[in-house]
Amino acid sequence: MTAFDVNHNGYLEINEQLYKAVGNLGVIIEDLNSALRNIPAAAWGGAQPIWLEYQTKWNAAYQEMVQQINATTVSSINVHEIFKQGDNRGAQIFIQ
Repeated sequence: MTAFDVNHNGYLEINEQLYKAVGNLGVIIEDLNSALRNIPAAAWGGAQPIWLEYQTKWNAAYQEMVQQINATTVSSINVHEIFKQGDNRGAQIFIQ
């Protein structure tokens, strides 16, 4: 017989920690963009388009990461709820 245990509260806490970490990274990206806002104007010649290209890329990569983590977090929370409902239903069957 196969058995497994799911720490429901711990599983939910991990999802919340991941979500908060991504939010914290967003604050860091915004701070970085604010601090570096004047770089394109200060960059002369060929450096300016390269700078803008890379800044656009890191912002796009962050946005993609946020979207993927949000979708995965929602799925993970749904899995948590399914396990919890199954556990509760199993307990109900056991005590009947």
